[in-house]
Amino acid sequence: MHSGLTIWPDSTTEIFTVGNNSSGVIRYQDSWGPSRISISSEGAASSESNLVKGYHTLVAPYIFKQKMSTTWENVRWGKYDEIKNLAGDLGKATIETINALGAGITINAQNTSYTCYGDALPLGSTVHTRPDGGSSQSNASATSLPLTEANLETGMIAIKQQKSGSGQKLNIGNYNLVLQVQEVQEKEAIIITGSQKKSGVNTNDMNWYIGKIDVYVNPFIGTDFTDIDGNAGSDTQWSLLAKGVTGLEFIYDTRPVYKNWQDEDTDTMYTKVYMSARAIWKHWYATWFSKGDETAYAS
Repeated sequence: MHSGLTIWPDSTTEIFTVGNNSSGVIRYQDSWGPSRISISSEGAASSESNLVKGYHTLVAPYIFKQKMSTTWENVRWGKYDEIKNLAGDLGKATIETINALGAGITINAQNTSYTCYGDALPLGSTVHTRPDGGSSQSNASATSLPLTEANLETGMIAIKQQKSGSGQKLNIGNYNLVLQVQEVQEKEAIIITGSQKKSGVNTNDMNWYIGKIDVYVNPFIGTDFTDIDGNAGSDTQWSLLAKGVTGLEFIYDTRPVYKNWQDEDTDTMYTKVYMSARAIWKHWYATWFSKGDETAYAS
C-alpha cells in the first residue's frame, strides 16, 4: 500500500504548511499591532496601542475512508500479485485524494462559493476588507491578466505592496516568490523566468526575473484534474506565493491509517484506509491570483 501512496508526489508540501490538529475544529484568529510608533517628546507619556483583531478562521476537517476486499481463496491460492495490486490501488487513491484536497484551494481561489477566512471572501479577491477599517485590498487581477513577461511584473508589484490589517507594508516577495502554474503553462513560465535574456523581445535586455522567482508546476490544478468537489482546474490561471509567509495550511486531524481484517463468516479479507484532513487559508496575504483568461473579475 505504501508503494501506491508514493507513486505521485505530495503537492501539499510545495505550497502549504503541513501540520497536525486533532481538536476536531480548526480555529485561527489573526491580529495586528500598530503600523508605526508615535512621535513623542522628552518627559511625555508613551502612546498606547491596542491589538487590531483580525478575522476568525473556523473549519472542521473532512473525513475520508475507503475499503477494498478479496476472498480468502485468493490468499489460499497464492494470488499475491492480485492482493498486492489491491493494496497499491488503495494507496494510489489516498495520495490522489490528498492532492485533490490541496488543489482545491488554488482551483477555487476565485470562486465566490468557497470561503474560509473570516472576511467571507474567496482567497483571491479584489475587495479584501482591512480589519482596522482602512482601504480594502486586492490580491487578484481584476482583468484576469494572462501570463506574460510584462504581466508577471504587474503581479509581483501587487504582491510586494500588500499591507497588513493595520496598514503596515508587509515587505514580502523579496527573493522568496513562487510562480505556480499547471502543466500547460510550464514552458512559458520557465522561458519567462529562466531565459538568460528578456523573453519575447529581440533586444539584449537582461532577464530581470532571474534569481527573483521560482516556478512550481502543480500537476493537479489544470483542466485535466478535479478537486474533491468535482471542480475542474484551469489551463490559464496563474498565481504568486511568497514562501514561508502565506496562510495556506494543510491540516491533518488523522494522517492516513491502514487496517486489515477478515470477516470470519464470508471468509473475505478487507483492507481499509482512513484519514481526516482539511486544506485552509488562515489569511490571504502573500498570495496573488489571475484567472488568466482576460475576463473581468470582481469579488
